[in-house]
Amino acid sequence: MRRLVVLMSLLAAAVPAESQIVRPRFQVSAPAAWVSASIGQQGAFSLRDGTSGSTWEFGSSNPIGVSLEKGFTNGVSAGVRGSTAQVPLRYTGASAVYDAEARVSQLLATMRVAPGQQFHTVLELSAGVTYFSEFHTQAEATKLAPLTGDQDFTYAFGYGFGYAFSPRFAVDVVQDVTTVLHQKDGLSASDDASHRFSVTRLVARIGLGGH
Repeated sequence: MRRLVVLMSLLAAAVPAESQIVRPRFQVSAPAAWVSASIGQQGAFSLRDGTSGSTWEFGSSNPIGVSLEKGFTNGVSAGVRGSTAQVPLRYTGASAVYDAEARVSQLLATMRVAPGQQFHTVLELSAGVTYFSEFHTQAEATKLAPLTGDQDFTYAFGYGFGYAFSPRFAVDVVQDVTTVLHQKDGLSASDDASHRFSVTRLVARIGLGGH
């Protein structure tokens, strides 16, 4: 949450003071589609993988993302969002512990709701897949299990704020609370298969089409 406050402060400082007053909804039709690019700050999290008999303690990372959404009325849009990052981790195997890296990627269907005002709130709901792949040690780049990667069902709730510089360009800061449901194969009944982490995203959005 502290990162979210800092990013919003920087955003507010970047626009003229007179434009920082909430103004009425733009009196134009909504764009037919939106494309966006984002960079995030993803928090640390860990999970136990029973299939490989290992524990993955992921550190923080900066995922890069893109999205494509169809625009509807009343500030609603829906589409797909993807992101990826190379993430450092402490990998604990059956007989050794490694400083390692892995790629963490996501592909999510998402719905976004934001009023058409210059300063606006943002609400997002997303669901899809997180894919863990390319596990290897940092020192010698030795491959680690699972060699073919692992994918888990994922859902996320996002909330934040934004500023629309025009009806077709906006910058948002959104904090996601993301839950990954890992499989329980090889784990005991008491092991928790759900793992939660936060991601704060700085998003630039461009509207396409419409009038």
